[in-house]
Amino acid sequence: MYTYLLLDILILAFPLALSFDKKVAFYKKWKYVWPGILLNLVIFLPWDMAFTSIGIWGFNPEYHLGLTLFHLPFEEYIFFLVVPFAAIFIYACLEVYFPKDIFFRPRKLIAWIVLLAALAIYIFHTEKLYTSVATLFLSFVLLMILISGKNLFLGRFFMTYLLISIPFLIFNGILTSLPVVWYNDAENLGIRLFSIPVDDFIYSMGMLLIPLALYARISRK
Repeated sequence: MYTYLLLDILILAFPLALSFDKKVAFYKKWKYVWPGILLNLVIFLPWDMAFTSIGIWGFNPEYHLGLTLFHLPFEEYIFFLVVPFAAIFIYACLEVYFPKDIFFRPRKLIAWIVLLAALAIYIFHTEKLYTSVATLFLSFVLLMILISGKNLFLGRFFMTYLLISIPFLIFNGILTSLPVVWYNDAENLGIRLFSIPVDDFIYSMGMLLIPLALYARISRK
């Protein structure tokens, strides 16, 4: 009953506790975090509501509190707050503790490779709604970032994404193995890493790009 809520709390606990680390002082940067998170809510909550309502995915009532709004459990709303917050925290730590951005020079090449790979997956799987929407969204966001010229953050973004993939495997593995969240495999690639649909990795990259892009832009002003 409390499983999903407990996972949300655990995701938040580490970055919240370490926000007061003197070197990073992330608590002083919280004001830069919220614009991207709020924009994410505007985009991803309607997407989530729509996909839940038509059975692309759903939530097992055994593992959440039973408080729902527009088909989504209370814990899902919290999820869209704590996950970007944790990702931005990792990004901020990289800026302080690892000032050399090892992906800075190849950042555009990496972005174009990811974009073209996502487009290729979209082209060959347009009939799968989760796959097609996730890949098209990621491609669009990356393209807008690349053509805007506001892409200096991309190197650290890719490093952040690699680092956050470790806890992602743990927490999303729990969510999908119990399952707290179930998926209609007819609407995704049908390929799983352990219990996690690989489409989730595409979705999560698109979900994290927006708040990290806004944080990087606003915090430098």
